[in-house]
Amino acid sequence: MPDAHLADSALTLYHTLEEIQWQRSFDARSLTRGRAYARQGRVRKGTRLEHEGEMLVLRAQVDGSGRSRYLTSLAVDPDNPDMGVVSDCSCPVGRQCKHAVAVIQGFIDDMEAQGIPPRDDAALLEQRWTSWLAELQSPLGGKRYLEQLEDDYRLALFLDIDPDPRAPSLKVSPVWLRPAKQRTRGNGWVKPRPIIVRRGGGLTPRSPEALTVHQEEALELLMLGEQRRQLSGSGYEQYWSPVTHAFQARALWSLLESKTPPLLFHRKQTGSMFDPGPTCRLTLAWEPDADGNQHLRADTEPMEVISDEAAIVRAGDELCYLDERRGRFGRLEGDPELLMRLRRAPPLPPEMSGWLTERLHETPGLADRLPPPQAVEERTLEGVSPRLKVTMRLATGQLGYRDGARVPRWIEVGAAVVCFDYAGIEVPPEEGESLKAFRDGQRLTVMRDPEAERALVHTLPPGMVTLERLQQIEAVPAHLDLPEWTLLLPLEGTPPATAAEWLTHLAGPDDWWEMITRLREAGCLVHFAADFPEEPSYLEPDDWYGELEPAGNGWFDLALDIEVEGERLNLLPILRRLFKDPAFPLEPAENEPEDATWALSLPENRRLVMPLSRLRSLMAPILDWLNDDSDEAAAVRLPLTAAEKVAPLAEHERWAGREDVTALAERLRALPASLPAPEGFAGELRDYQSRGIAWMRFLSELGTGGILADDMGLGKTVQVLAHLLDERARGALTRPTLVVAPTSLVGNWCAEAARFAPELEVVALQGGRAQRERQFEQVLPTADLAVTTYALLIRDLPRLCEHDFGLLVLDEAQAIKNAASQTARSVRALNVERAIAMTGTPLENHLGELWAELDAVAPGALGSQQWFGQRFRTPIEKEGDVELRQRLSRRIAPLMLRRTKQQVLTELPEKTETRRELTLSGAQRELYESLRLAQHQRVQQAVAERGLAGSGIVMLDALLKLRQVCCDPRLVKLESVRKTKRSAKLEQLRELVPPLVEEGRRILIFSQFTEMLALIGEALEKDGIPFTTLTGDTPGKTRTQRVALFQQGEIPVFLISLKAGGTGLNLTAADTVIHYDPWWNPAVEAQATGRAHRMGQQNPVFVYKLVCAGTVEERILDLQSRKADLAASILEGGAERGGEGPLFDEEDLALLFAPVA
Repeated sequence: MPDAHLADSALTLYHTLEEIQWQRSFDARSLTRGRAYARQGRVRKGTRLEHEGEMLVLRAQVDGSGRSRYLTSLAVDPDNPDMGVVSDCSCPVGRQCKHAVAVIQGFIDDMEAQGIPPRDDAALLEQRWTSWLAELQSPLGGKRYLEQLEDDYRLALFLDIDPDPRAPSLKVSPVWLRPAKQRTRGNGWVKPRPIIVRRGGGLTPRSPEALTVHQEEALELLMLGEQRRQLSGSGYEQYWSPVTHAFQARALWSLLESKTPPLLFHRKQTGSMFDPGPTCRLTLAWEPDADGNQHLRADTEPMEVISDEAAIVRAGDELCYLDERRGRFGRLEGDPELLMRLRRAPPLPPEMSGWLTERLHETPGLADRLPPPQAVEERTLEGVSPRLKVTMRLATGQLGYRDGARVPRWIEVGAAVVCFDYAGIEVPPEEGESLKAFRDGQRLTVMRDPEAERALVHTLPPGMVTLERLQQIEAVPAHLDLPEWTLLLPLEGTPPATAAEWLTHLAGPDDWWEMITRLREAGCLVHFAADFPEEPSYLEPDDWYGELEPAGNGWFDLALDIEVEGERLNLLPILRRLFKDPAFPLEPAENEPEDATWALSLPENRRLVMPLSRLRSLMAPILDWLNDDSDEAAAVRLPLTAAEKVAPLAEHERWAGREDVTALAERLRALPASLPAPEGFAGELRDYQSRGIAWMRFLSELGTGGILADDMGLGKTVQVLAHLLDERARGALTRPTLVVAPTSLVGNWCAEAARFAPELEVVALQGGRAQRERQFEQVLPTADLAVTTYALLIRDLPRLCEHDFGLLVLDEAQAIKNAASQTARSVRALNVERAIAMTGTPLENHLGELWAELDAVAPGALGSQQWFGQRFRTPIEKEGDVELRQRLSRRIAPLMLRRTKQQVLTELPEKTETRRELTLSGAQRELYESLRLAQHQRVQQAVAERGLAGSGIVMLDALLKLRQVCCDPRLVKLESVRKTKRSAKLEQLRELVPPLVEEGRRILIFSQFTEMLALIGEALEKDGIPFTTLTGDTPGKTRTQRVALFQQGEIPVFLISLKAGGTGLNLTAADTVIHYDPWWNPAVEAQATGRAHRMGQQNPVFVYKLVCAGTVEERILDLQSRKADLAASILEGGAERGGEGPLFDEEDLALLFAPVA
């Protein structure tokens, strides 16, 4: 029974849609595009038909452009056809949109495919006409008007149409407007303030000059209906009232007929301005369509007053017109009910025109209100020879995204829509043997000549392909909104492999003109749609100009101009648009001719023809910075490091400032690739260290800073000390150098300076406040090198800012990887000429850290933090954009020097890494599983409530507990865990360490958990193995003593917390490193291993990683590899991966909380 009921409802809906002529509820554009959507299958399966009271409601999902999907519903009332179709959609349009058309058309197509029971259409039409004529005779209410009111104050009314398909009506929004003091865009009125009717009466805000009582009363009446608040496009609130009541209309005309009527605007003060127009009269006229069916439409008298585009809408119990074209708004005498009934008038087929004429004469009163239909003559056209005709159209297709832009890319494609012309009547190829058409009062039946049409098709020039053919091979995306019998023009070259790329392989409008000429030569009629651009004029540049201006801070501005027909044009906006054009070949094609050219668009439909090779040579030096600024920026800002690349351009163009850039380029080219140890340096430099000093001199010549990112253990401190001596020797450094380092490295800096640069006067800004005050007053002004810590930097910032420093050195610069931290902000507040960052791990977790460190030493090199996030970080980290990754690597290359131990220390002893897997068992395994289930559920609940981004603390805490169970259950501070004391990993460690100690090995054991180190220490004591410990709580002096004990061979095992001892230690006495528990960041683990495997190590180094198989520890290692790949690809140009998505997402969580394998 329900199925039968549903089938009856579907049939009722089908007939109702047909009866109410549902097409009239939508505009022409929505109808065209919606039907195309239906043909393309964008209406998803699962359309639902439901009853809501007396309404029939159809609901469906519709695929929009790109990945958008919208929820669309539409309703009709079979017992009240006056309502028409009312639709609602989640798309930006909201109501009466193309998605609703697609749902209706899809429903109708499905019903007709199943077979619809036949109806007596003639009887139905007669019934509908009889019903409509009877309705037309029903009485209408009379009209009353307010008396004209005196008014001496002007206000403004915004006018618009309330788009209800059942009863389109006028809506108004009264506002105060101020005349502009300066010339502005629009009509010279600014700062709209909406007027609101208060509940207790009166208006707010009041005008500076009070309105008259009559004006206030009229406005209150006008706004007494429903007030709808909405946000305007400019960001202010508007209050709109539909004029649906008679008293509102009378109030409106009262205001307009006053001595000083309000200003009238369409929608907003910058919209079209209306003048009060004369009162006109509503009339009716018949309008035939292409099939000869006649439709009643509204007309006006006198005809010359209102344009054809004017909108006629209801205002209370009256009518009005809004004529945007002629700038008029006025009253329209006529019957509002008649206008509404007119929307429901059925079409009149030619064969019924005589019948209706008779009915009009037979029925009293109807002939006076309804004009007789036109007489229609039937005629058959036979023996007419067809001609081939194409209409050139412009189609727009959507591509993906380029270079981190968050808006879609669009491409324009030229298209030739084919038809046959029979004596001026266009016949589409897919029609039947004949075609009905209406012309000059005649209904024509055009008889087609299939043989002649086929012969014409064979005269088409070669090179084009039909859209239908491409869609059959699934080569063109479905969102090209074109008829199937459309010709497209593929460009030369190998066809693309994917659907989206086909759009870039199809000719745009400019590429069609040669084919258009060939079509005309073949006898084809060529018509141009309004959107197809006219044939451009092609020009060549007369002259070239360039300009270079210093911009400070290691930057300069480059401008490029060309002269065309005596007009000088800025070339950079043109090159930016060209760079964003997906059709432009940045690299030469395989068979590209040497003289290949490209046409650049200029204003006034002109094209500038330039050799492709020349365009590429202009873009190549500035490609990585071309898209940094807005499209219309007159210059591009380049770092001075780009001077060598830009200098060759100055040889060809007329340049202002060419001497400066060429001199800088020559100076940079003259810099040696390596430098010898400077005078006063007490030591020897390795070759790579000599190259490091040369690179730092290169930065000095440019007046900028950089990041020395050599691998740990390669002597970054020594290189910087040598650079200080080099700068002093050539007079480039006359002020003190400030070194900011972790507390543990202050002593190392003082010792290294005394050893390698003994002539430098060094001061360590340490001790109590009184001691540091004496140093600031007495020692710092004459010192060559001052060393402080990141912690003291924050405390002493006011005193430090009293001094100017020639160079700032940031050791272990990952300390400022959070740009918003107090430490990072303090660094930026210092008064320094240049800065150098030192770190073996400039990128640990994400690209934001790289930006923070580089921006601190070379401000602006990667743009603002927000710009960098949008342009580089998001596309690289979340979308795996390989092209952008390569571009970023090139961009930072001059400002970052990175060498790994494998590259430069060929004599370094071998390092062997071993992953020792162990299996959880017994009570420890059961504990892990029970805790995993509970924590996974907790995390899932947090993600459901707060999202992935808002659940970070919960996730990390849950994962921490699982990691602690793997290390030792005693680390987990839960009551239920106290009984579980056995640790498989600790047992494995106790089996591993004693034999190594007996062999004479020197061992470093790293753990993230200081409490775990204490448990390991207890186990070593039980086994009688001497050890010492270093954590964040170890005092500085004790720390130095313990390092010395280990280095001198007095203690075989050194227990170190990863955070406290992972950096700044030289422990080359060790030949074995044990990572007790894995950490998320591979760079941190590598830093820790580098304490032993570094310059000065004489023995092979063995690294052991203890991992609980199948647990969160094993999955951490998988995530480590991802971060390592990202860092390598950016810093070293290695291991590139594309399209792998975010580095940490919900799939990762599912993996981390998976059961023990």
